[in-house]
Amino acid sequence: MVQTFDNTPNPKRSHSSAHPLDPLSASEIRNAVGAVRAFLATNTYESEKPVEKPLFNSISLKEPPKYAVLRWSGLFSAKELVAAGASSAEEPVRRQADVHLICPVTSQSFEAIVDLPSNLVVRSTEEAKVSFWKPLHELIQPSLQTEELIWAEEVCKKDPKVREACEAIGIKQEDIAVDGWCIGLDERFPGKRLQQCFIFARLRPNDNLYAHPCDFIPVLDSHTGEVLSIDYPPTNPAPGSTSHPASSAAAYEKLPPRERFAPPLAPQNYLPEQIAMDEPNFKVRDTLKPLHVVQPEGVSYSLDGRVLSWQNWKVHIGFEFREGLVLSNITYDDGAKGTRPVFYRMSVAEMVVPYAKTIFPHHRKQAFDTGEYGVGALANSLALGCDCLGSITYLDADFCTRNGGVQTIKSAICIHEEDAGILHKHTDFRDNRAHVARNRKLVISSICTVANYEYGFYFNFSLDGSVELEVKATGIVNAYPLAPGEVRDPTHEVEVAPRIAAQHHQHLFSLRIDPMIDGIKNQVVQVDSVPDDEDVGSDSNFYGNGFKTVKTLFKTSKGSVSNYDAPKARCWAIENPNKQHFSTGGNIGYKIVSKDMPPLMGKPGSLVWNRAPFARQNMFVTTYSDDEKFPSEVHINQNPGGKDFGSQQWINRDDDIVNKDIVCWPCFGVTHISRPEDWPIMPVEILRVHLKPSGFFDRNPGLDVPSSVDAKSRYANEAFTNGHSTNGINGAHVNGNGTATNGTCTSSSSAYV
Repeated sequence: MVQTFDNTPNPKRSHSSAHPLDPLSASEIRNAVGAVRAFLATNTYESEKPVEKPLFNSISLKEPPKYAVLRWSGLFSAKELVAAGASSAEEPVRRQADVHLICPVTSQSFEAIVDLPSNLVVRSTEEAKVSFWKPLHELIQPSLQTEELIWAEEVCKKDPKVREACEAIGIKQEDIAVDGWCIGLDERFPGKRLQQCFIFARLRPNDNLYAHPCDFIPVLDSHTGEVLSIDYPPTNPAPGSTSHPASSAAAYEKLPPRERFAPPLAPQNYLPEQIAMDEPNFKVRDTLKPLHVVQPEGVSYSLDGRVLSWQNWKVHIGFEFREGLVLSNITYDDGAKGTRPVFYRMSVAEMVVPYAKTIFPHHRKQAFDTGEYGVGALANSLALGCDCLGSITYLDADFCTRNGGVQTIKSAICIHEEDAGILHKHTDFRDNRAHVARNRKLVISSICTVANYEYGFYFNFSLDGSVELEVKATGIVNAYPLAPGEVRDPTHEVEVAPRIAAQHHQHLFSLRIDPMIDGIKNQVVQVDSVPDDEDVGSDSNFYGNGFKTVKTLFKTSKGSVSNYDAPKARCWAIENPNKQHFSTGGNIGYKIVSKDMPPLMGKPGSLVWNRAPFARQNMFVTTYSDDEKFPSEVHINQNPGGKDFGSQQWINRDDDIVNKDIVCWPCFGVTHISRPEDWPIMPVEILRVHLKPSGFFDRNPGLDVPSSVDAKSRYANEAFTNGHSTNGINGAHVNGNGTATNGTCTSSSSAYV
């Protein structure tokens, strides 16, 4: 049963520096905790059993309705909002907390909404109060909290079953390290909150524990700490064998105990000081000279609260435990055309990392790092001069602890500028006069660590009016041990080091784009580049060189389901059909471009296909709803999903999406077949989705970017004394012999040099 309580907010408001989409502050989190505790003390809540031990799984901002925020922002008139679907009555901009609560005693979970004192009101005398309470079905499990993952190691280091498993392979229980993971699905333990625990031997402090994976996997009741089972993955079948003894949990349970084996013990370190202990001749590279990013006059951006302004761009920077970075109210100042809305909200709404190994229990490795853990809650405290270079602004992030306290991740968000190469250039070969304007990007980033793996999320804003999401994947590939003499499974894994197998896997991300391209009502067109239809030798294509674009307007949600097609250079254009470009006559818009769009490898009906409906295609479009943010639903942990699960229900509505308030859902990622070079730590793999203006601007929006000469640049072969050049030719290119050519670039002080 759902309980709703009327806590009418103070209607008097002012546009202060506070923003309705600001993340919850530490004090607001404490207020929400206090309100829930007070509510539980009344014993009027709906629940089959008393909430004896409330644990706060997450507390995050419940965003106000979109149209209320847009009305507050002043971006659109009341008439435009009503035309898009908003109520004619002014909606209140409430300050609310979305609370997920767990009682480990009764194994029941709850959702609550807490109305908070508004930081947008002139007079705030309100008290925080629970306005909504909902007990969840016993099979629904909220995300695993960071403290639970850490607790898993404590449990495994004390449990007698785990001690016995350690002693059987000659390792000390106190020397193990444990990575707690969500379990995907294990039908043997219905109704229990589970973790699967990957065990590693740590041979000495700070060595690479992932080099020593053990041959057993405890399954833990995350409420009670009971070790429910210790699973021993079967060794690979002999080459040529057609037997699959552990095809399912039921088949696995019937197997006799297999022979135990010790983990691989050879050192496989990545920390230089650790490598030096194992390899006396190892030397850290000393041939890299310092490279500094210097901004002597400061940065070119400014922050008003959490609203960032940079080079015609304006964006609100949010951060949530689940999605991490959330960018909202993105606008562009287009001079005489004024402030133009571009995107209402962008975030990585979900992701999944499915592994290819089919033998039980390896199938359980399909990590939904956003929905099952919360990438925001796993954010790093970024270090100045390491994670980002130059002049940096950092923002902190506040989250709740299980007991209702507040954890602050210092420097969770990095804001800085980077040189981005040439913005545009042309050389008139007649007089060799060159005009060069350099590009620059404003980077808003965070990096999260999910056990063995790191993800860097970078939203890049450019001087050419484009926006790019760049995901950098690094860290350590998940590995498991091979028994001495065991032959690896060549179908599903790579032996990256002796007796260390890394399984094939994918990283698939659901980017949620809520556009407002010069207006709230938009639509999406698929754009394919194809050869002309007519044959070679025909009148219209005699030489056969003709090619064109074929544009397909998506009319309904079902019709929008599509996949990337590389031979057709497929992209998708978000258009505003109510505004046309003065020159082309076509609708103004932005296009979505990405070459990193592999298909989901899991077959229809597979567990990952059932749980990750967003990954069944590379693109789909839905109509906007305040309640539709997470395509694998709010609670994906231990959720089996299904054919019509999550976002598939939104697609099945088959809504009209022509000239409507819409949301685009591109799915991008990588299929990772590990290499030995990915071991023992993986070089960064970069994935990109580009949002590029396409008929949005009248012309190149970077024409006003001045050409400039960097006074700090110098010739590599110059001799320097006290930091000053002793020779060289300024403003010219120097050949290898030191002579100058007449190639020049225009400066900001004159049209030509």
